[in-house]
Amino acid sequence: MDYERKTRVIANSYYNMGLERARLRDLSGAADCLKKSLHFNKYMTDARNLLGLIYYEMGEVGDALVQWVISMNLQPEANRADYYLGEIQRKKGAMEAARRGVRRFNQALVYAQSGSEDLAILQLHKVVESQPNYVKAQLLLALLSISRGDCQKAGKAISKVLQIDRNNPKALWYKSLVKTGGCVPKNEKESEKKKLKNVVSHRQMEDDDVIIPPSYRENTRDQAVGYILAGLLLGAAVIFFFVMPANTKAINAGHNREMLKYSEELSQANQKAEGLEKQLQAIEGEKKTAEDSLASLTNDSDSVLAQYQAVIGILQAYKKDDFPLAVRIYAGLKPELITSSDTQAVIGEIREDIADNGMAVLEGLGDKAAETGDPQTALVYYLKCIELDQKSWQAKFKTAAIYKAMGEKEQANGLFSDIINNSKDEELSAKAKTERGF
Repeated sequence: MDYERKTRVIANSYYNMGLERARLRDLSGAADCLKKSLHFNKYMTDARNLLGLIYYEMGEVGDALVQWVISMNLQPEANRADYYLGEIQRKKGAMEAARRGVRRFNQALVYAQSGSEDLAILQLHKVVESQPNYVKAQLLLALLSISRGDCQKAGKAISKVLQIDRNNPKALWYKSLVKTGGCVPKNEKESEKKKLKNVVSHRQMEDDDVIIPPSYRENTRDQAVGYILAGLLLGAAVIFFFVMPANTKAINAGHNREMLKYSEELSQANQKAEGLEKQLQAIEGEKKTAEDSLASLTNDSDSVLAQYQAVIGILQAYKKDDFPLAVRIYAGLKPELITSSDTQAVIGEIREDIADNGMAVLEGLGDKAAETGDPQTALVYYLKCIELDQKSWQAKFKTAAIYKAMGEKEQANGLFSDIINNSKDEELSAKAKTERGF
């Protein structure tokens, strides 16, 4: 069996395994098998279409679209992917809802990483409410619920994931955590202990006890008056020295307690206000970070979304046999912003094709821009030529000339020296020496 036939057989075997697992709703296992199938045969559109369906079922609409667009470019006619793409286009607001869900999930992820679990859970509730099959959002909601001890909410999210993907490894792991006690509700505080009552014993009088009165003798009238005055003075002294200080002390203690209570309440209010102010500042900072991140992803020409759109534009140009348009779009592409391995594989094939067949087109686009007085655009095309082929001596010479005209002598001299030392074109080397000043 030759190598090509052997790889085709292996790819078909992985595809059949993926199809069987998809029928059993083992979507994670099916996706792994289909990726292996495409590794051995990247032109197998059936495997690519099924992988797109699995991504779509798990809420990954963007990844599904990438697979179907690639499939359509590999097989423009009689391709089931055409029907899938048409269905998404016919659903009003489907793409906008998917984009909104991804933005909210990313925002929830930022909140969770910064410790704002309440805000993260709030965002995730909005995501799963509009997209219940978004597996990543359900898993993150389950994880945050487990960390907060909310077993019921975690179990509900895990159950939803397992309905979509029966053998999802993360969902099964979270389920085991819930079952084995990894998710425990917070205990209520213990009740305060009862205070012991003081027991005071009193001896009762017995029948034999006799109260002996003090000795009695008659007093004169003057003595009685003296006793009365002495009693009054003694009472006044008792009130002045004992009763009044005790009352004053009690009143002052009451005032002190009230002042202490008001001071504590005021301190707590100030601390709460400071905490709210810090929380507000943190939320505003997170909001600005999220807005900046969203702007970098969607707004400018260097955004991640713009790079994906550029790849789709190149594939559409190939489909229309408009090779110059594909080359022109590729010149502005920034592959390093794209993280999808499948998309990177497609970009690699495009790069090889343009390196083999598109160098003259790229250099021609640069010449045309230079003739119209747009050296910056010409520089983009010439640099792309050099990036694809380090032996593009004409493009290097023209790039060096533009750098020299712009006053960047160091970069220009470096390119001129490269041409002088390494180019076998004697005429071009002589021109470079002239420009270099030798």
